[in-house]
Amino acid sequence: MTATDMEIILPGSSLSFRGGFFGFSAVVLLRHPEAGLILFDTGHHSTRHLLLAGLKRAGVAPAEIGTVFLSHLHFDHIGNAELFEGARFLIPAAEWAYWQDPPAADLFGSKPINAWLAQQNCSFLQEDGEIASGLHWRHAPGHTGGIGLLHFQDAQGRQIVVAGDACKTYRELVTGQGGEAFDPLGRTAETLAWIRETADVVVCGHHPVLTRQGAHWVWEEPTTLELIAR
Repeated sequence: MTATDMEIILPGSSLSFRGGFFGFSAVVLLRHPEAGLILFDTGHHSTRHLLLAGLKRAGVAPAEIGTVFLSHLHFDHIGNAELFEGARFLIPAAEWAYWQDPPAADLFGSKPINAWLAQQNCSFLQEDGEIASGLHWRHAPGHTGGIGLLHFQDAQGRQIVVAGDACKTYRELVTGQGGEAFDPLGRTAETLAWIRETADVVVCGHHPVLTRQGAHWVWEEPTTLELIAR
């Protein structure tokens, strides 16, 4: 068996404005030698054209995506789920349960999308483990009570952690402190410590990909975004 390949379809960005944020989250395509095409999150619906363009560059049509892993159910990560109707959706069971009675401070869910997902082919992940040979999921609470991540070893032997909002930014990774953490049990620091200790490469939810270099973390290029004022 060959290793899982990873391609960033949409880079994450923490761009915000006074009183709000744009919610541009990372979307990642995984090519697994046995399980086929797996999409990690679907992004905000405001990035729908960018998502479709990114998939086209990758030579993939939405209908070819067999599996979609939804790390958590915030609107900026599930907003394009309907593009993948017919896929199997993998959702952490703890995350689905979290949204049955979310904390009052967590205003970022979407009841309409959750209702749509309830009618789809969903598998709710219970215990940490493999979703395909060599491709693991892990409960990673902190940002929400049920958020999950994916991790695997690439062809170079590096440990890749596709963290999403389990580690949103460089600052969170190095400080161990997460912004907008809604987990009632306050497990952010524990999750970030596991990522720091495990990963050689971290795909953050709202930051360029981070790579370990000795005792430091670096990223190759900044995320760029062209803004047009009309």
